[in-house]
Amino acid sequence: MITTLLVANRGEIARRVFRTARAMGIRTAAVYSEPDRTSPHVREADVAVALTGATAAETYLNVDALLDAARRAGADAVHPGYGFLSENEAFARAVIDAGLTWVGPRPEHIATMGSKLEAKRLASDAGVPTLGSVTVGEGTDAAAVVDELGLPLLVKASAGGGGRGMRVVERAEDLADAIASAGREAAAAFGDGTLFCERYVRGGRHVEIQVFGDTHGDVVHLGERECSIQRRNQKVIEEAPSPGIDDALRMRMEAAAVSLAASIGYVGAGTVELLVDGDEFFFLEMNTRLQVEHPVTEEVWGVDLVRWQLVVADGGPLPATQDALAPRGHAVEARLYAEDPAAGWLPSPGTLHLYREGDAAAGTRFEHGVAEGDEISPHYDPMVAKVVRWAPTRPEALAGLARTLAGMGVAGVATNRDTLVATLRHPEVAAGNTTTRFFDDHPEVVTAGAGADAEALAAVAATLDRERANRAGDRHWGFAPSGWRTVPTGRRSVTWDLPGERALTVEYLMGAAGWFEATVLDGTSGPDDADAGPRDLSGRVLAHTDEPDGGRRLTVEVDEVSRSVTVHAEGDGPGRRRWCHGADGQVELVERSRFPIHAADMVGGGPTAPVPGTITSVAVAPGDEVADGQVLVVMEAMKMEHRIVAPEAARVTEVLVAEGEQVSANAVLVHLEPLT
Repeated sequence: MITTLLVANRGEIARRVFRTARAMGIRTAAVYSEPDRTSPHVREADVAVALTGATAAETYLNVDALLDAARRAGADAVHPGYGFLSENEAFARAVIDAGLTWVGPRPEHIATMGSKLEAKRLASDAGVPTLGSVTVGEGTDAAAVVDELGLPLLVKASAGGGGRGMRVVERAEDLADAIASAGREAAAAFGDGTLFCERYVRGGRHVEIQVFGDTHGDVVHLGERECSIQRRNQKVIEEAPSPGIDDALRMRMEAAAVSLAASIGYVGAGTVELLVDGDEFFFLEMNTRLQVEHPVTEEVWGVDLVRWQLVVADGGPLPATQDALAPRGHAVEARLYAEDPAAGWLPSPGTLHLYREGDAAAGTRFEHGVAEGDEISPHYDPMVAKVVRWAPTRPEALAGLARTLAGMGVAGVATNRDTLVATLRHPEVAAGNTTTRFFDDHPEVVTAGAGADAEALAAVAATLDRERANRAGDRHWGFAPSGWRTVPTGRRSVTWDLPGERALTVEYLMGAAGWFEATVLDGTSGPDDADAGPRDLSGRVLAHTDEPDGGRRLTVEVDEVSRSVTVHAEGDGPGRRRWCHGADGQVELVERSRFPIHAADMVGGGPTAPVPGTITSVAVAPGDEVADGQVLVVMEAMKMEHRIVAPEAARVTEVLVAEGEQVSANAVLVHLEPLT
């Protein structure tokens, strides 16, 4: 039996594996990079071994360093988690050759299924429908590919996954650039730039079947997961069962997935990913690891898939037969990312100043690998947490998850939380119309916010909290109501800046016993905006209490209706940031100075890095003339490729970066001189 398990990974998946290992009486071992030195997964392990370096290549992708860590920790088994080396045949073989137990599929199955082209061949041999494909690369005849497959096309990396090395091509003239970009990203991420093209099914569903095999020749399925709601070809919301397939189609898909796994003698956890178009389905790929979204399957089928992995890796039979397995209820998972959906899903590294899960009803499950005060590093995936909700019915699961997310307190970095809430509450999602084009077809959810009413209440709550803090800090006049004078006085005002160059001004009066009158003016709304008019909120503060986490909870009564808002503050005086969250979501506010602040003169003319990252390609040289929108530099940050383009027709006067160089956010990359 396994005695000490090393998890060759980080964050929430390491913590997830540790939880089951501890329950089974297994000692746990962690590894960590320099940025992860104080991460929760390090603190929770029985022993943790440092990996020298900060980048993934130096640490979590370093086979020799991981094997050395296993030796130093006294581990006799290795669990790879997901991502990093979880689907790396060489790592699996190295672990086995070192005499350790590999908690995963056989290396030959990782290799076979790691090549999407070879996996498609095996799927076809096993009777699973596939889409026709063509291998492509530098110099490919685009016209010939389009003639054979038609448009639109999907360029895909043969190795790896997670949406990397994938590009949708709508026009034949864009194919060459898509191949170059996808190949570059695939080579950097997986060490293999092999690409192929297949027909792109617009508006299809991404549905996957969980399969599990053991060393005794048995294979079972644990139903399907609907994973269609994606951004950048990466899943955002997953659920089980799928609302878009009937029982007949479900049974065909389950049988196909089991047939494929059984045909190769598959061992361990695996996921057969399928594209559903009406009543047809096609094989996409097979992931030879535990999936990020495995909690929804666990909640619906009442199993612990990590325990299954450990039992099977130890040579034991599957913990349950197919006849003994049955689904119950519905589960939905949302991935909370440090990113800005309205800015093209741009990653948002930085310090997590606030992380509060809030009130969560039964059936809610949080999976996270960060804690308040941690850095969301530009070196790794920007996920903050996965939030899962199980309920007897799908409507309850959707509504419950939306409420939980809206009530969370997460601050310090931009997140996709408002987009997740708006998506879960969208009528099309309620109707089960979830396709891979959801965000394209419903851009309003991408720019969703807490709402005008919630923003107005937050601005008033922040103002009241500001006044209370001022009173508490005034040694001479703290006893008097705010704004007290011996003669009548007019209203006072404070302006709060919101993200996205928006602002709210609160004009207010305060009296004794918490009484107040306030008018909230939106200084950034247009005359045709339905929310542009002033909002009058008058009432009183019923309670104002300090929370154990350092926040202050205000219960504000307006028009005889009371609502609670929790305010967390960072810094002092003008520029001080406040995060206000309640049942309707969270609002970030920054107090604007009453006096103008002069911006520093801009140094140099040229585009800057949107986030910290690594330069992967420099496409221009001094003296080049570039057109509006032409690519100047390509950089990689937080598992995404960012193309930095010319804002206008210009001449390159200086290139300030080189391939492989690390750059900080807002660093000038290229100096440009406008063409006259």
